[in-house]
Amino acid sequence: MAIHLNNFSLRFALVGCAVILAACAGQGGAPSESTGSVLRNKQESEYHQLLSEARQLSFTLDFNRLRQAFVESTEYNPYGGVKLKWLPEAYKAVEQGDFDGCLKNVGKVLSYNYMSLEAHMIGVVCSGQEGAFEQEDRHRYMVEGLMASIEDSGDGKSQQSAFRTISTSELRGFVRLKGLQVLDQSIVYDQQGIYDKMQVRDPESGDEYALYFDVSQQFVRDGEVEN
Repeated sequence: MAIHLNNFSLRFALVGCAVILAACAGQGGAPSESTGSVLRNKQESEYHQLLSEARQLSFTLDFNRLRQAFVESTEYNPYGGVKLKWLPEAYKAVEQGDFDGCLKNVGKVLSYNYMSLEAHMIGVVCSGQEGAFEQEDRHRYMVEGLMASIEDSGDGKSQQSAFRTISTSELRGFVRLKGLQVLDQSIVYDQQGIYDKMQVRDPESGDEYALYFDVSQQFVRDGEVEN
């Protein structure tokens, strides 16, 4: 499913910056050290192979596989870049009309985490304003691919059909790109997983409703990641 985003919707999505924190819960028995090492190497290899395809703007890249491989890699952080100081600085640069400074901060984020939906989202706007159209295409490719992958995971209307997000930053970027205002947020649980319930408002229609995001993987991996 293709998601086509214009600069107006992206500008609207850049208003504000909020943070949600995830806690941890592990499960299952730990593999042996040698087995774990082999699995990690295989996962790293798959992630970097898929990431290389993303950098080349592959038309056949499976973003679902890319996101899952990222989660299974050692480079994954459930906070997804929210703790990086360059993201708020990039937002601030947009507000000030400093698009060159914006791109410098976006570049710093992506050098650390190329999977940052928020960074690519900001990058579309700033590269477009700077006339860096090849760079804009790269950012837009990632935004559309990541957004489509999230939308393919559910409809967000219930816990059973929750959108699957892999980081706090990705969740926030998704909500902003949808042009929705966050009214409230809470964590809910059931036997199948852990969910972030976002009460949102559509500013165009005035409708208010809940969106559910499955954040189970963030909780599991949070306990395995040093921050």
